[in-house]
Amino acid sequence: MASKPPPPKISIKMAGVHQFGIGEGVDGTGVATKTLTCNCSIDLIIDNKSKLFGLHIHPPIIEMSFGRFPFASSHGRKLYAASQGSSLFQLSFGTKNRPMYGAGRNMQDLLASRKGLPLIIRMSFRSNYRVVGDLIKSNFLHRSECFLFLHRNYDKRHATQVYNSTCAVTS
Repeated sequence: MASKPPPPKISIKMAGVHQFGIGEGVDGTGVATKTLTCNCSIDLIIDNKSKLFGLHIHPPIIEMSFGRFPFASSHGRKLYAASQGSSLFQLSFGTKNRPMYGAGRNMQDLLASRKGLPLIIRMSFRSNYRVVGDLIKSNFLHRSECFLFLHRNYDKRHATQVYNSTCAVTS
């Protein structure tokens, strides 16, 4: 007899900020502005406590923002976490030559300061177990946030921009 599997345990952490550059450029209409190119990654760790069922993970949505201004996003691929174990997925996101307008100068000033550039990364996704067709429904919604303080220095040994981060799963 099948029973309802336990909910998975989700955790995330920053894996790296491999590229982060603010430069001069133009937007689609020819207006001169600051542009941003960045490439980041997050580790998604899923601890599946079910002894029998694998966890189906719908494509994660990741958004990176400066204040209320989102500037980079990603819609990932479907994932699968096997039963009774931990699975690690590295998810990448970024943007290339994104016009930043007024925010670009503020970002550049904060990046050059000792305080660092404060950024927020939000991720959400749904997951479910498929137990005896749809006889037993186990659907989950997961949300998480990372607060990232980016510094201007680059760590060549680890191939990442220097940063401090704190991540939490909020639901």
